[in-house]
Amino acid sequence: MSMPAWATDPKSLLLTAAQYAELPDHVRRSIEVVDNHVVFLHSGSVEHSRVARRLAEAIERARPDAPCIAVSTEVDMHYRKFHRNSDGDWLSFRRPDVTVHRCLARGSDLTSRDALIVVEVVSPGSEQADTVQKVAEYAKEQIPVYLVVTLDDELYVKFVREYRLDWSKAGYQLVAVHEGELTLTEPVAFSATFADLDRA
Repeated sequence: MSMPAWATDPKSLLLTAAQYAELPDHVRRSIEVVDNHVVFLHSGSVEHSRVARRLAEAIERARPDAPCIAVSTEVDMHYRKFHRNSDGDWLSFRRPDVTVHRCLARGSDLTSRDALIVVEVVSPGSEQADTVQKVAEYAKEQIPVYLVVTLDDELYVKFVREYRLDWSKAGYQLVAVHEGELTLTEPVAFSATFADLDRA
C-alpha cells in the first residue's frame, strides 16, 4: 500500500495565501485553513442548509437602518489575530454558516474584525470543531457573539448555545441555551422560532 503524501511530507497539508488564491473554486469550497493548515469540510445536509438559510433570512429582516449591517452565508471570514507568523504569507480563515457583519466596500474580503455574530449549525456527531475549536478561535478573534445551532438526530433544531465575550475579552462565556425560540436583543435584535427555522 502506498502512503498518502502527507504521511511522508507534512508540508503537503500546508497552504499559503498565494496558493489558496490559485486553487479552483470547487477545491476552495471544500476546505478551511487555520494557521496555514488545511481543514477539510464535509457537505452539510439539506436540513443543515435550510436552518442556516432561514436564520440568515430572519436576521436580514431585522437589520436596523443604521449602523449598516450585512448578513452573509458561507463566506470566507479571514482571521486577523489568530497565530500570526512572521513570514508574510500567513492564512487563517473559517467559513461560518452565517456571519452578521459591518457593511463592507464592494469587493472587500470579510475579516473577523468586521464580524458581529457568527453562527455554526451543528449536525449530530460533528460537535467537536464547533463547540471546542471554534469557541477558542472566535474568542481569540474577539467576535462579540457566537451562536451554535445544534440539530437532533432527526435534523430538527434541538437548542442554540449563545456565547458572548466576557468582560475581559479573554474568552467566551456561555450566556444562554435557547430552546424553542432564539431571541437576541443586540447587536441585532431579532427572534426566530425553531419551527420557522425547521420549516421546509
